[in-house]
Amino acid sequence: MKSALLVVVLIACLQATTVSELKERLSGYGDHPFGSSMINLVSVNMKTGGSLNELKQLLQQIKDELIALTQLQDQESATFTRRSQVDLAKLQATLEQAQQDLDNQRQEQSSLTNELSTLQTRVKEDQAALDRNSRGSGDAQGRLDAENTDFAAKFQDYSDAILACKEAQRLLLNLRGEGASLIQLTQDTKSNLIQTKENFQKIKEILEAHTKKSSLTLFQPIIEGLAEMTTKVNPETLNNVLSLVARLITALQEGQDQLEANHKTQVENLTRLGDDLRNEKQTLQVSLATANNRLKEIQSRLNELDGLINISNAIVEVTQLNIQDATRINELEDQEYSNQKVSRQTEIDIVDRLIEYINQKLSE
Repeated sequence: MKSALLVVVLIACLQATTVSELKERLSGYGDHPFGSSMINLVSVNMKTGGSLNELKQLLQQIKDELIALTQLQDQESATFTRRSQVDLAKLQATLEQAQQDLDNQRQEQSSLTNELSTLQTRVKEDQAALDRNSRGSGDAQGRLDAENTDFAAKFQDYSDAILACKEAQRLLLNLRGEGASLIQLTQDTKSNLIQTKENFQKIKEILEAHTKKSSLTLFQPIIEGLAEMTTKVNPETLNNVLSLVARLITALQEGQDQLEANHKTQVENLTRLGDDLRNEKQTLQVSLATANNRLKEIQSRLNELDGLINISNAIVEVTQLNIQDATRINELEDQEYSNQKVSRQTEIDIVDRLIEYINQKLSE
């Protein structure tokens, strides 16, 4: 608003001159917005025949106001700089304290970590004493449970196989009891033979994992004989299959008996091993308990230190960011202040040249 009033006064006071003279006087500033405005205003007002002395006074007034504005900006910049320096000093003190806390926490963490490693080695050595004697009592019990589960499954497989063989034996004996040289099959008999053949195939696949190969060799000729009899029953084939089935029943029963005997021995061994290891384990439990209690104390403190270190790290990072932001703001403020100072000085130079121009006109 004040500048607008000054412009109005200038319009009323300038003497006539040419734009080319003013541009020559303001060489280098002609494209400056303030310089262009001043050229236009001075040229217009000088054409109206205004007083050169009044024009000079107004130009001096503008210069004085520009100088006062520059001084005010200098004061504001100095105040901002002092306040920024205080803020930065506080941030730097906060950063140094956080870094010191972080160093102390990390030193304690390192000391406890070393102690933790020593204790873990001690625990490992005590535990290795148990491992050297095979396994712990819990492991022995696990092996015993696995042995019982495995035995039950295999024993049932043998029982199912023997039952299936006896069912097949009964079916074949019934066929042989009819006494015909070529037995004509009923639909039910044919279905029974097909089902029996499929059962033998499934049993063979189940027993392949844990049955003697000598037993498994009996399955294939039985399956082939049953397949042949699904179309017609030849007495010779029938008798041969019956003989193979009887041998298979004997082999399976022997395999089941051997399985049971092996299981009994294995259970006795595992039970004795479990008892021995449990007794030995008790000798080491006191030592392990002491070490483990200290491990818990150390781990608890390490967990606490992890939290404290995270907090200290966060404080360091945030403070560093705050310092960076404050520094960047200071740089921007300094740049803005520098730009404004250059701009004010340029405006003052423009006014000085106009005053020189007026003085020249007054001396003519």
